[in-house]
Amino acid sequence: MPNGKRSTLAVVTRDRADILQRCLLPTLAAGVAGGHPVLIVDQSNDEQTAQLVDGLPGVTYLRSGPGLSVGRNAAVAATTTELIAFTDDDVSLPAGWLDKIVALFAQHPDAGAVCGRATVTSTGMLAPGVDAAVVRWPANPFGLGSGFNMAFRRAALADAGTFDEELGAGARYRSAEDSDMLYRVMRSGWSIVCSDEITVVHDDWRGRREELALHFGYGLGAGAQTAGHVRAGDRIAGRLALREAGRHLVTAARAVAMLRLRVLPLQWAFLAGLATGYLRRPRH
Repeated sequence: MPNGKRSTLAVVTRDRADILQRCLLPTLAAGVAGGHPVLIVDQSNDEQTAQLVDGLPGVTYLRSGPGLSVGRNAAVAATTTELIAFTDDDVSLPAGWLDKIVALFAQHPDAGAVCGRATVTSTGMLAPGVDAAVVRWPANPFGLGSGFNMAFRRAALADAGTFDEELGAGARYRSAEDSDMLYRVMRSGWSIVCSDEITVVHDDWRGRREELALHFGYGLGAGAQTAGHVRAGDRIAGRLALREAGRHLVTAARAVAMLRLRVLPLQWAFLAGLATGYLRRPRH
């Protein structure tokens, strides 16, 4: 892959050519990557995605086995740039997004990762997340950043190890590959820069039932992530998960008090997933 830039943008996609075409590709075609190389890691069962990206300037196509973490590990292995940024196929990127990420890494030489926020298409509002800050271990990794808007220094990934392939979409525990990696990067001695200057637009295409399943999946991955660390002797990970559970309980109580009935089921779904993921993940 060309190495003239400091960073590569990597996108893992599976059987969502229509979403890729509607959301991400138009912003890539407009040159929002700023000349940085782009790697599409395709796990689809058909050739639609390959046909969509064929011939796009600056875009390299790669096939991988299923699983988001598998695809992200493949992207890291296939690239050599100092920085690697990740986004999803249902995201639109603003102009200069990747250049701003590179600038943040330059401003913070001890940063192992940079995380941004998202504006949700259905509301136009900023999605929940962490306010601008520089955080270090043992900070709570949940909510620090999301896989659709995060980037890593390759040296930090070398210290933290590969993405956990039991976590993330397409794996047994279908989320938390992002929070798990952020936690391990911090534990390796690197800081995390959380910024509200690198906001992307996230397409809100899921219905209510899918939204509940998504939040259960978030909890499932968080529980499995925590169990993996606790059973390896990291008690701090367990305390952080309890803190996260408490945060969701507080949100649930406030939802009841304020009659925000749409919010309440999402909190219970997360908490149910958290307990399930923790109990299901076996000791290694």
